[in-house]
Amino acid sequence: MPMTTSDEATLKYDHLKQSSVIIGMSGGVDSSVASLLLKQQGFTVVGLSLVTHDRGMEAAADARAVCRRLGQELIVVDMRDSFQESIVHDFVDAWLAGLTPNPCVLCNPTVKFKTLIDTADRFGFRHIATGHYASVRRHPDSSRLALAKTDSGQKDQTYFLYRLQQEQLARIIFPLDGMSKPEVRRLAAEYGLEGEQGTALAEKPDSQDICFIPDQDYLGLLREEIVRRGLDDARKHLEPGPIVDVHGQIIGTHKGLLAYTIGQRKGFDVKTTERLFVIARHFSTNTLVVGPFEHVLKQTIQVKSVVYSGIGNFDEAQPVTARVRSSAQPAACRVFNNRDKSLTVRFDQPVASPAPGQSCVFYDRGLILAGGIITESAD
Repeated sequence: MPMTTSDEATLKYDHLKQSSVIIGMSGGVDSSVASLLLKQQGFTVVGLSLVTHDRGMEAAADARAVCRRLGQELIVVDMRDSFQESIVHDFVDAWLAGLTPNPCVLCNPTVKFKTLIDTADRFGFRHIATGHYASVRRHPDSSRLALAKTDSGQKDQTYFLYRLQQEQLARIIFPLDGMSKPEVRRLAAEYGLEGEQGTALAEKPDSQDICFIPDQDYLGLLREEIVRRGLDDARKHLEPGPIVDVHGQIIGTHKGLLAYTIGQRKGFDVKTTERLFVIARHFSTNTLVVGPFEHVLKQTIQVKSVVYSGIGNFDEAQPVTARVRSSAQPAACRVFNNRDKSLTVRFDQPVASPAPGQSCVFYDRGLILAGGIITESAD
């Protein structure tokens, strides 16, 4: 099918036509269609695929096939060693420390978007792009740049991007802004976008959760890393141990503390029909504590390592909404500044399972104000 501008390709960046852009390409349908739209809008487009794990070469091959179809170049950067030393190591260390880390929120600004910008600078390109469902707007009160949730009906992806800095946001284009997944798949089919083996990208499944964990086998990755790094003290956390209720009574056996996170409801067998959730992990005694839903509800959390986006700082007791997980609904809260630049967040109503290591992201009128890492919570 000839490369002509379709009705679906809204020229949202018409004033930037004829400029050049580096786009991150994963070999999936979203980044491939994003690249197609940029070409239709008059950009000179160069793809960039980052190989961060062994399966990444397959994805890069699919991206290369798309670039051949679109008549553009692809740069492939093998980052497996550096990615292992930074993101994977940090993920494992945090998990072994009893946290529930989200490596994507750290990888985006320090690896993916940094490499995109470094590559763009090397070639003299001003703009970078990705296939995320998000947009960048200026906050009406501060004029600072902020990620904005889109109305495309997709699972919101701004949560994972909240740590992007102002200078990064200033260079990003999100071609899929306002589009729905069915629209994206329809465009991929219309233009015959295929992977290296001829598989239609319109039918390619979405990637799931964390890219470097095959089949989402978290425990398998942790076991591999513990053995590879010789972390003998951590081996005991892979061993079965007692499950106790809130009264300290043994009601079952877990399969290793590293298999669980706060708020988890599945993956353990207990001698009761009560609906129970993980409320604590005692690593010193290899004990998993479970209890009713009300025990995972928390009203106050502490947040550190704050990155400000739409605003430069919070007013004392400023009312906003916040999400404590990517899948959580925004909840009304007030934010209090601490002397060490951390934040105390008090929700109007208790929220479920705000696990240390996860991120709390603050929104106002659909724009990200700031976000940081949860360190602790209280009833």
